Amino acid sequence: MKKLILLSLLFISCQETSNDIVVDPAVEDMYIRYNKAWSDGDFETITNEIYSVPFSLYLQDSTVILNSSEDIKNFLIMTFNELESNNYGYSNRNSWESYKIDDNLVIVEQNFTRFFKDSTIMGPEERTASYILRKSEGKFQISGMVPHTTIAK
Repeated sequence: MKKLILLSLLFISCQETSNDIVVDPAVEDMYIRYNKAWSDGDFETITNEIYSVPFSLYLQDSTVILNSSEDIKNFLIMTFNELESNNYGYSNRNSWESYKIDDNLVIVEQNFTRFFKDSTIMGPEERTASYILRKSEGKFQISGMVPHTTIAK
């Protein structure tokens, strides 16, 4: 009976830890910088350090390919202007939903919350977005994104 209880406890603890997602520290660092830059409306950092060229945005009804840094910058300026007009304040990552690494490619989904400037929640409490990252010259950059909610609302 003691063995059965011990095995049951071991099985339960293994199930709990198997859901923990361990993210490469370089990816974690890139997302910390990305979330800060996004919250700050820092299109220069995102354009020059976070997004890679070309950048693909997979929307529900279309796919947008941004073929240059200038295209990315213009897209971000337009997005941040819309966020500003909607009284956007900042975003916080809540958790990683999924993470898969294959050599120099990563597919990751993060769960996050957006807040208005007064720190009340903007829209759904939990949003998700999926990202494709590619490692180039020793660092990961986002080469594609699937927003699962509206980007600027």
